[in-house]
Amino acid sequence: MNVRVRGFELFKAGLINGLKSIRSLADLTQISKSSVHRHQQAMKRRNLHPESYFWETPDGYQWLRLLVFATVYIFGIQQGVGCEVISRFFHLLRLQNVIGVSPTSLRRIEAQMREQILNYSSQIQQQLKNNPTTLFIQAGADETFFPEVVLVLMDLVSGYIILEDFSHDRQYLTWSQKAEKALQNLGGMVVVKSLVSDRAKALIQLAVQGFDCASIPDLFHAMRGISKVVGSCFGSRLNHLKKQLRTLHSQVLNYTQKRQPIPERLSQQITVLQEEYNFFLTGQQAYHNILHQITCVVHPFAIDGSGFQSTVDVATALYQLLPQLAAVGHTYQIAKLDKAIKVFSGQIAAMAAGINLWWQSVEESLLLEEIDVEMSDWLLKYFLPHFYWRSVIAQTKNPTLCQIYEPTSMEALSRLLLHPLTSKLDRDEWARWRNWATLMSAKFQRSSSAIEGRNGYLSRLHHCGRGISQQQLQVLTVIHNFDLKRTDGTTAAQRLFAVEFPNLFEWVILQMGDLPLPRKSSSF
Repeated sequence: MNVRVRGFELFKAGLINGLKSIRSLADLTQISKSSVHRHQQAMKRRNLHPESYFWETPDGYQWLRLLVFATVYIFGIQQGVGCEVISRFFHLLRLQNVIGVSPTSLRRIEAQMREQILNYSSQIQQQLKNNPTTLFIQAGADETFFPEVVLVLMDLVSGYIILEDFSHDRQYLTWSQKAEKALQNLGGMVVVKSLVSDRAKALIQLAVQGFDCASIPDLFHAMRGISKVVGSCFGSRLNHLKKQLRTLHSQVLNYTQKRQPIPERLSQQITVLQEEYNFFLTGQQAYHNILHQITCVVHPFAIDGSGFQSTVDVATALYQLLPQLAAVGHTYQIAKLDKAIKVFSGQIAAMAAGINLWWQSVEESLLLEEIDVEMSDWLLKYFLPHFYWRSVIAQTKNPTLCQIYEPTSMEALSRLLLHPLTSKLDRDEWARWRNWATLMSAKFQRSSSAIEGRNGYLSRLHHCGRGISQQQLQVLTVIHNFDLKRTDGTTAAQRLFAVEFPNLFEWVILQMGDLPLPRKSSSF
């Protein structure tokens, strides 16, 4: 940077004072005549494009520095884009004569940036240990393979990744050792309230023995066990029938184009196949309807708007859906469905246990508030249901489920607006209880889909970059926890620790120093 700033000072001094001679500029700036001449020649060689002047200014250089570091940070580190591609991008911006943008220079920048990100993490960990707090975690755990095993432990409420590390196996002892060390890095006392998992034996043991908490089956994995049997059966059969119908319709089209009569046998085949197709399509719709009912049942509030649900209510409703599923399997002769239903049935009790666990956390939070019975009743029966169903709709991607949830949400809003206590709250009280309701809604976790999304992101980077190193994985974990933000503008670390942390990217670029010079030193 000093080279460019000195060159700009010479240019500005000559422009302001009307000086053109090398001796005059040297006397004014206290620089040797040879240095003045060298700077002038370098600036002339760099001034190839209309924007070249801007890069010589201090403001232009700072913006250029931000552009380079942000590009490497976002595309190189977070998205796995190669330095050759980034180098070509900078060449298209005509920066190769201004700064060093070769793949080698960019790799050095990327390596330095990774190191600074890990330094940031070390400082934050030390800060957390110096200011310990008690944290309550509702964890989710899963493994992914690259083909190495990667163990992932996340706080599902905040989205904070507690553990993300390569491992030689996924046994309970390995999970326990790595998880214990990761929890210690959070600083202070950590209480794990529940662990949502795919019911792998090691993860059940980790919850019950390692964390001494409830082991909650992942609803996504539980339903996927049924989908692998039923959904694949309907899907393959319908696709086969669709291909056959397409072939027969093509034959009909040929006869029509040739103005020939359509054979009766061909029409009968189409009729039979169409009936069979409609038969299986009806079964698929019935199967999807059962899955939607399962999804809608596992909530602390009833989908029909009748009020609270307990563990017993949810378990009873789920058990009542199993005969319907078995009937579909019997009608369409679906093999191995009985085994899938038996596996799902064995998880219902533990799955429903999460309902009462959530209600306990809600009641414990209200005990800390100085409110009367009327206020407590209003919060639980009117205020909380409205914000809960709003959060459910916001998280739901399936349009059919959104249509099911929408009437329930509207009914909850109507009941809330009609209650006399609603109009008595001032703006500050409303905001306070809205934050409470949003937090309580987020604490109901029945799936580890956030970890599945994380695994998908890592898998893409693994295949894109031909592997992920240990350092890369650590860097990506830090970025996820301290830089990625939700729509409310908060990072996972802010949500978990309730503390403001320095902006990761801004902190890193302060440590990065100057940009590299171009390869051709003669141009400077």
